[in-house]
Amino acid sequence: MQKQLIEWPDNKDFAFTIIDDTDNSFIHNVAPAYRLLKECNILITKTMWVFPPRDRFSGVSLQDKDYLEFIRKLMNQGFEIALHNVGSGVYTRDEIIQGIEKFKDLLGFYPYIHINHASNPDNLYWGYKRFVPPLSWIFRLFKSRRKYVGEDPNSECFWGDLAKAHIRYIRNRAFGRINTHKCDPCMPYRVRSKDKYSNYWFSCSDGHTIHEFNDHVNKESIDSLEQEGGFCIVYTHFGYGFVDENGRLDRQFESSMQRLAGRNGWFVPVGQLLDFLLSTHGTDNYASYLYLTRLDALWVAHRIMKKLVYGR
Repeated sequence: MQKQLIEWPDNKDFAFTIIDDTDNSFIHNVAPAYRLLKECNILITKTMWVFPPRDRFSGVSLQDKDYLEFIRKLMNQGFEIALHNVGSGVYTRDEIIQGIEKFKDLLGFYPYIHINHASNPDNLYWGYKRFVPPLSWIFRLFKSRRKYVGEDPNSECFWGDLAKAHIRYIRNRAFGRINTHKCDPCMPYRVRSKDKYSNYWFSCSDGHTIHEFNDHVNKESIDSLEQEGGFCIVYTHFGYGFVDENGRLDRQFESSMQRLAGRNGWFVPVGQLLDFLLSTHGTDNYASYLYLTRLDALWVAHRIMKKLVYGR
C-alpha cells in the first residue's frame, strides 16, 4: 500500500486524535476515559455546552461548578475544549452572544473549534446546506422540515458574524474509515458559498458510540493507519458506553489506546492537527465543486453502510 506523503512533526509516522462530543457527558461517565488518555499521552478535543440542555438531550454544562473544574483540569493537562453550540435546544442571538462571552470568561479564550449539535436551529450551514448539488437538492426536497439558520442575519438565532470572528474550524462530514486523510486529503479548506460566516471546514471518522468506535479503531485499522502514514480524527461520545455503571472503562477501548500509545504517532488535539495541516495547504485553500461532490458521494456511501450495519 502506498504511503501518503505527510512529513509529520518529530518524525512521527501518523497522527491520531479524538473529538469527544459532550452529549450525555457527566464526570462519572467520561473521567475514566480521560485518565487513560492522559496516561497514554494521547491528547484530544472535548466539546462543551455553556448552558444546560433545554430539550431531550442530557449532559452537564459549564454552569455546573464541579464540571467546570473538571474541564479546567483537562485544559491544564493539555486537552482542548471546543464549542458544541452554547447549549442543546433553541437559543436566541442574545443568548448565543452571552454564551460565547461566558465561554471566554470561564475558560480564558474564545472557542477555536465548533461542532454543530443535532437539530439546533442555530447550527451553521447545516441540513441541506452542508452539501452541494445534487445532494443538497435531495436533502432540501425530503428533509425540509428542520430549519438551520445560524448564518441567516434575518434569523433570531443568527450568530454567523461571531463564528467568523472567533471560530477557525467547523466540522462537516463524517466517514466510515479510520484514515480521515484518505477520505478528505485537502482538509481543512474554505468553501466559497459559506465564506461569509465561516472560516475553515474539516471532516472526521465516524465512531459515534463505543461499538462504532471499537469497530473502526482496532489493531488492524491502527496497523493500516500507521502503514499509510495518514491521520485520524475520530468523532465519538464518551458518554455513550465507554464507561459502565460501575465506572469501568470498556476493555477494547482501553486496549486500543494502550496499543496506540506504543506506536510512533502524533497524538495532539484537533486544533493543533488542523493548524499543522493548514500550514501545508496554505490559508487560501478553497475546495472546488468537484471535490465537494466527491466528499458528498463518500458521505452517502458511508451513511448507507452505517444504516445497514448499525440500523441508524
